[in-house]
Amino acid sequence: MSIHDIPDEVLRNGVTGCTILCQMDFKTNPKNWWLGYGPLTAGGVEYQGTGDVIQISAMELTYGLSAGMVRFTIPNASPEMIALCDDQGAEVNGRRVQVLYQLFATDERDGEHRGRMIGDPMSVFVGRMKDMTSTSSADARTIELECYGRMSQQGKPPYGRWTHTDQQRRYPGDTGLELLPTLKEKAITWIPGS
Repeated sequence: MSIHDIPDEVLRNGVTGCTILCQMDFKTNPKNWWLGYGPLTAGGVEYQGTGDVIQISAMELTYGLSAGMVRFTIPNASPEMIALCDDQGAEVNGRRVQVLYQLFATDERDGEHRGRMIGDPMSVFVGRMKDMTSTSSADARTIELECYGRMSQQGKPPYGRWTHTDQQRRYPGDTGLELLPTLKEKAITWIPGS
């Protein structure tokens, strides 16, 4: 059941909450967790509760698009967690991560319990994990993991740069960008047509 199948009166009655679910495809030990306590099964997947141990950065979402970057933080990491974080590039970098919303009821009604799931989880971010870092001081220990979605590379040219070499790779024999370097810092005067 998707959110579109849920009757409006269920969504608009003021007794609906949501929680965050996360699926992280670590290389040797994939994890599914949610921002709550205890185990939770949603959409046929079991999630482990993390309580308030993990924090998620704000996600800027636009209609139909995924967020560009999400940062996961463990602000009060234990020394054991810090030790596990070191040298985890192969375990983390380039691996898939997905963040989902799950709606649930906040009231008891018709014999149904409070906290029951409403619909299936809704995906709000799909990306790749990168750059797990840890910082330690006398006062605090923190672990951060940055994850980048498809929209985070909007400014990157899709097939290389506008250079003669890249143009030759795309279209062998084309000379359209051959003189491009000679135009650097050259003023061009446009003559209006008559």
